Amino acid sequence: MRFVLSLLILFTLSGLQAQSKKELAQSLQRDLEDYRKYTLAMNFDSSFMFMSPRMFDIVPFDSLKATMLQSMDNEYMKIELTGLDIGPKKKVKIKQAGPYHWAMVPYTGSMRMELKGEEGFKKLLIPIMKREFGSENVKMEGESTMLLTLKNKNLIAVKEPGAKRWYMLEDKRKENGDQDEMQKMIYETVVPEEVRKEIEGN
Repeated sequence: MRFVLSLLILFTLSGLQAQSKKELAQSLQRDLEDYRKYTLAMNFDSSFMFMSPRMFDIVPFDSLKATMLQSMDNEYMKIELTGLDIGPKKKVKIKQAGPYHWAMVPYTGSMRMELKGEEGFKKLLIPIMKREFGSENVKMEGESTMLLTLKNKNLIAVKEPGAKRWYMLEDKRKENGDQDEMQKMIYETVVPEEVRKEIEGN
């Protein structure tokens, strides 16, 4: 009788675990789709819901929103996000690190940049962008429109205990540039230590 009872408990726990994994996968898929939709629409009020609250300890919500709006449309350029394909054809693997669940989610993107600056600015910017993103990923449409393709990118998705949704952060660990120290600080502040150890151990 005790053996049968043990088997019943084991099967019940396995079923709960399978159900929990399925729910996690479904919630990640749902949140990725919402994140994609809001990001493409440049609806920062909604897309910022998928940022960890720790991000806003670094940069307050209103300041970050104002910075994003200014960077997307200013005296030098106007940027339109034209594509965001999140997730591979195969299923994203969700892992656990301490009390957190996390996943590395690949994505590709595209944007259109309308260059407003003077001719000298355009001549300066185009080779910089080609070095940064690869010349094959930077195409000119006419003299003032740049089409940019973003390849081999990843989002770090983290589900914290009790959180309503997954938090997303672009993985910029391998990128170099003027913002390198800031990106490192954001990564170390926003991504929990347990998750960072798992990511860096892979």
